Amino acid sequence: MTFQDQLNDYILQAKCSSKELALASGLSEGTISRYRKGYRVPGVDSVQVRSLAAGLSQLMSKNDYPLTEEDILENLCDSIGNGLAVSYETYIQNLKQLLKTFEISNNELGRKLNYDPSYISRILSGQRRPGDIHKFTEDVAAYIAFQKSLEVHPTNLTEFLGCDESVISTAEGLQGQIENWLCSD
Repeated sequence: MTFQDQLNDYILQAKCSSKELALASGLSEGTISRYRKGYRVPGVDSVQVRSLAAGLSQLMSKNDYPLTEEDILENLCDSIGNGLAVSYETYIQNLKQLLKTFEISNNELGRKLNYDPSYISRILSGQRRPGDIHKFTEDVAAYIAFQKSLEVHPTNLTEFLGCDESVISTAEGLQGQIENWLCSD
């Protein structure tokens, strides 16, 4: 479950509005809105995620909901990774290496994926996380597989991705391999 989904699920369980959660957590309504829409994700060890857990716990206690603040915090933190099998830091290092290998700038990637280039820069610096990391990964991999792969020799690709040429003989196969590679150690 993504952070966005987990947060929206908790808001439904607490039977509260974004405004009520903003008051209970001390975060702005705009911040809550961006989290709920998936435009933003707080850091795992951030004050914001702890504030959300405290606010949700307070609101849920009014409905005699059995989760503790610690349970809520743990579930929110687990959802921030969006199910990545690697740390977010490893993911970012892989992404940087991939973009360097294919000589893709932040501007080019942003333009092709309909993201603001400054948002791409903040993702690469670790200041921001994609709201849906799986969708972001899929978009990056699809762009490379369908538009950039002809610029790199297949032997170099197989060495880089650690796979056989037969695996990346189609754009779909290459996209899947890039997605797997991005999310691995």
